[in-house]
Amino acid sequence: ESMTQRGPDSGGIFRDERVSLAMRRLAIIDPNGGNQPIYNEDKSVVIVCNGEIYNHDVLRQQLKLMGHSFRSCSDIEVIVHAYESFGVRCLDSLRGMFAFALWDHKHDRLMLARDRSGEKPLYLSKDGQGRLWFASEFRSILKTVRNPMLSPQALNLFLTFQYIPETDSPVDGITLMSAGHVLDLTPKNIHLDSKSYWDLSKAALSPSSPEVTVRESLNEACRLMGIADVPVAAAMSGGIDSSLVTALSAKHYPDQIEAFCVGYTQKPPTDERNVARGVAKSLRVPFHDIEINTDQVVRDFPLLVRAMDIPVGDIAAQGYFAVSSEARKKGFPVLLSGMGGDELFWGYDWVRQAVRRNTQKQSKKGLRGYLNSLFRKSLNSTPQFFEVHDEMSQNDLASRAILSREAAENVPQDLWLKVASLDSDQPAHFAVHTLLNRTWLQSNCLALVDRLSMFNSVEVRLPLLDHVLIEQVVGMRNAGLNDWRQIHKWLLLNSFKDIIPSDIIGRRKQGFTPPVEDWMSNIERRYLALVLDGALISTGLIDRERLNSAVSSLSLNFKYKLMVSELWVRQTLLGESENDIHKAAARKHF
Repeated sequence: ESMTQRGPDSGGIFRDERVSLAMRRLAIIDPNGGNQPIYNEDKSVVIVCNGEIYNHDVLRQQLKLMGHSFRSCSDIEVIVHAYESFGVRCLDSLRGMFAFALWDHKHDRLMLARDRSGEKPLYLSKDGQGRLWFASEFRSILKTVRNPMLSPQALNLFLTFQYIPETDSPVDGITLMSAGHVLDLTPKNIHLDSKSYWDLSKAALSPSSPEVTVRESLNEACRLMGIADVPVAAAMSGGIDSSLVTALSAKHYPDQIEAFCVGYTQKPPTDERNVARGVAKSLRVPFHDIEINTDQVVRDFPLLVRAMDIPVGDIAAQGYFAVSSEARKKGFPVLLSGMGGDELFWGYDWVRQAVRRNTQKQSKKGLRGYLNSLFRKSLNSTPQFFEVHDEMSQNDLASRAILSREAAENVPQDLWLKVASLDSDQPAHFAVHTLLNRTWLQSNCLALVDRLSMFNSVEVRLPLLDHVLIEQVVGMRNAGLNDWRQIHKWLLLNSFKDIIPSDIIGRRKQGFTPPVEDWMSNIERRYLALVLDGALISTGLIDRERLNSAVSSLSLNFKYKLMVSELWVRQTLLGESENDIHKAAARKHF
């Protein structure tokens, strides 16, 4: 019941002597017939699932031909029957986003699985009695941990990155299952050693016609992700990715797709509403304009921190929250988004530079090894990724400077570097893409979009993270396509140059980029005093004197992360309400 906002439409429970499953449902496909838990024909297999299986129609027809009988038109029911026929390998056939628990009573077998890109979360915890707990929300599974506290390691990583990289969580004893992994358990063998079922390093596809491949695959992804028994809208900015997803979806579903775009009072340069409105008009898509003002941002900051479930220090969260909230109010439980395009198609200059640098390093390995053998000198061949290494290194130092001595002793040196390391055994393009996805994309972007949209009872679908599209793009790179040597998003632009509006092609995607300094400065004036005499200090994580000495030299962004941490601890771990936060801030403010 604590996850009602993620599933306001219905709930269901299954219990037997071995396992208990509970579910809250946001009804998208077959709203009347798809309530969970869902069973096979003789009810010996039962499932609860958070997410969507986009290719369920095709799978249903295939499974019917194999003799399976269906009780509903639910997309989730296909998983049960696919499991009956293929076991764990049923995961190979699923095209979608999901986190599910499937119980096979006949074989005393529990299968937990998470989608390939990590769009849907799956938290795990094993208690002192050997019982395994799992949930789609951190706050729910937190109840299984006795006296939970924000760990020093998690705080250090958060202050360094602005998120806690998966598979770590804010609290010791709770972990996230890795994306693209599965746990296959029995009551006699309960463990947390999940196995990967998706290996992109083996993807291979001829790059002879890359534009045709991308065009066909993304077009099909947009068609599949537009299927729903409820209204569907698109989250737009003035960028390439959201414009393209909206255009392709509107082509498949004319007069059905509507668009939502966020903007800011006084229309700063980051406000892209006029551009997005023009694209929507050219596509004949109804356009909804959402404006956020600074007073609203400051007032709703405690609500935002509560809604994100785990701490993420990305100020763009305000835009994601506003769009999903407005979409729900206007009757749209499904939003299509262009998220993932920058990560798949080299949308960041510094990422392309990282591929170039590391490719050069790898090409010199032979010479370097020869010179080392001659002169026994170690030449620097450490793979590099983040152009922002210096900033992160400074964040790490700033974090350690304010931690209490006891907390600092529990944070290994260069912890963040271990998390952000490249696999030097893989080709540079693959290693960089993998690291970017398992850090920034999963732990910042996808975490925010899932938690904030589902808090508003909205499902966000991401065509640019369709696993078939990813396999094909990465497969072509594995086979020799060097699109990272080209200009910004070269492959995507060439694939859809007749569809993307010409005035969009020359623009860089800003997404929900707010007036950062104005918002953060006003949030600081309201809430920073809570940090200087608050929960992070009273719980022994931060040293009061060290913080007071350092605070004037800390960056605005670093102080914002401190405020997110403070409010998250107060609300999630100590049980304070938003009203409690507002009262405490008012006392400190005056």
